[in-house]
Amino acid sequence: MSTKHSSGLGDRFGDGLWYVYVGLVALFLMTPLVSLVIASFYDGRFFSIVDYEFTLNWYEAALTSGSVRGAFTNTVYISVPVTILSTIIGTAAAIAYTRYEFPFREQFKLFALLPIFFPLILLGLGMSMWASQINLGYGVVPSIIGELVWISPIVMFVVSITALGIDPNIEEAAKDLGADTVTLYRKILLPLIADGVVSGAIFAFVLSWNNYYIVSYLSGPQSTITTWIHGRMTQGFTPVVPAVASLIFYVSILLVIGAAVLEYRSVDEGE
Repeated sequence: MSTKHSSGLGDRFGDGLWYVYVGLVALFLMTPLVSLVIASFYDGRFFSIVDYEFTLNWYEAALTSGSVRGAFTNTVYISVPVTILSTIIGTAAAIAYTRYEFPFREQFKLFALLPIFFPLILLGLGMSMWASQINLGYGVVPSIIGELVWISPIVMFVVSITALGIDPNIEEAAKDLGADTVTLYRKILLPLIADGVVSGAIFAFVLSWNNYYIVSYLSGPQSTITTWIHGRMTQGFTPVVPAVASLIFYVSILLVIGAAVLEYRSVDEGE
């Protein structure tokens, strides 16, 4: 009896330590972001917690600034095509790797995932040199191509995790019942991996939305929101910067919440 009681206390103590550890990690990660949001509402040029005064002036200045609107527009022009194209490319690659046998299959996986392991600053520099060599120029289109090289493998990885969890016998049964290739993909396979595809698309948008290193080399004179922030931090700080950075954070949080809601709904429907 005492042994079981001690074991139960030990398990509860271990669980408690685990929750404390997770809470401390979350606090460590969130503190800079929360500090940024607090600073974005501060009515003053240099932040001070002692005489803190609340204001929305910096958000108003950010939303009415032509340069900020232009940077946001360029970011959307890059992020939306990157999300769509990387989701298509990554999903197709994931299906090819997880559902088919072909020569050099493992080598294909390693080659496809290789850009993930490159430092982004080197990847951006390499893409910049490539764009210059083929006279592609700099701007939105080269930025889209550069981000696709990095983000498509991530989408492939995310979708592959979902696809590997699907029983191949389901597809075999559909084929035995007369389903052709189009029907198999449209009514069987794609609905089964839909959660992974949506998660991959959200990952793609968030990564593209927050990317700096690749677009800083490829966007040229057309600023994105991340290059705009970097320029203001290095060429003369303005209190509008925390407000703009917070707006990026709000968009990312909304996407994460949306992904969580979709996951919750899929779990409920599965039950």
